[in-house]
Amino acid sequence: MDVKSKSVKGLYIAFEFEPNNTIPISEETNGIVKKIRKQIESFENKKFSIDFWNPYSGRKHSLRRIMRRLPFYFLNSWKFDYSKASEYSFIYIRKAWFMDGDLIRFLKKFKNYSSHTKILLEIPTYPYDNEGKHLNILPLIIKDKIWRRKLHHYVDRIITYSNDEVIFDVETIQASNAIDLSEISPRNFTEIKNKNVINLIACSSLYYWHGYDRVIKGLNTYYTNKKNHDPIVRFHIVGEGEEAEKYREMISTFNLSDYVYMYGKLSGRALDEVYDISDIGLDSMGRHRSGVYYNSSLKGKEYCAKGLPIVSGVSTDLDGDTEYSYYLRVPAEDKEVDIYDIINFYNAIYKEKDPKVISVNIRDYAKQRFDFPVAMREIIEFITT
Repeated sequence: MDVKSKSVKGLYIAFEFEPNNTIPISEETNGIVKKIRKQIESFENKKFSIDFWNPYSGRKHSLRRIMRRLPFYFLNSWKFDYSKASEYSFIYIRKAWFMDGDLIRFLKKFKNYSSHTKILLEIPTYPYDNEGKHLNILPLIIKDKIWRRKLHHYVDRIITYSNDEVIFDVETIQASNAIDLSEISPRNFTEIKNKNVINLIACSSLYYWHGYDRVIKGLNTYYTNKKNHDPIVRFHIVGEGEEAEKYREMISTFNLSDYVYMYGKLSGRALDEVYDISDIGLDSMGRHRSGVYYNSSLKGKEYCAKGLPIVSGVSTDLDGDTEYSYYLRVPAEDKEVDIYDIINFYNAIYKEKDPKVISVNIRDYAKQRFDFPVAMREIIEFITT
């Protein structure tokens, strides 16, 4: 079906974020806001008319954080003009951190006004029950588990980046996290590569499931037993988060300050400079800690766009391509990463080969697999059929 020949109007719902289209996207733009705006742009490129709505807009944030933990907070209904419901061909909802009865009440009432509207719910991470470790999250988890049982009455498809065919009794559309390659510059090869130095990069928000402690422990073992002919392996950690101080303490304890560098948050040219010297990107090494064993991570796609080979501690959408040689998966366990496995991976890719050609090959692959028009195709096809 030619989507341009059909008038399609959609409502995009997201929480906590306001993707202001009057402000240009930059390196400093929040990653979630970037993704929301790019998804909306993908719909608009198909001539869809899109309205954006944040049901939490205007609420007192600190008060709501406390109130929503109470059992009957869902009685606080969303303020929506249901007389306009029939105008929408579809609703695309980016799941809030945890779901509550207010979402279910909205969906039920909306369907009563417009039964033809297709409802799509994007769940960025699944399963997600173990993402919060603190006791104050427990009421939200309990409420989520109760209310999500009703989703199948109203939701037509769940968009997932896992490999699940059904979630909460709802059929899924299995998607890959998408990137806009036009906004991610390739690595700049201005310096002559030292073949006896391997540079690893991890760029993340440093939660416990990123698991970079496994790499730091592996480097401690490696340098304790390193032979003279073994290469120097350096680990560049970009980002801040709840694990940052733990990593700093490990670096100090293991005397790895000459080999592991923590930069904090970087953007723009400062971030590009770290990418330019990097040889391999490290995806999450501890997703198993949150009960996730398959993950189409956004960071992995950004590594591809940069032209970097990837090491992951969990299955990803790259596992299914047996001909793709720029990817290594290490076991999903808490055991330290064997640095010699990474060295062998590095040698298989780079030895006697032009790193510029390798980088171009990986970036071209990202363009064919993970660019927004490709990643959004099946979602758009479901909306228009």
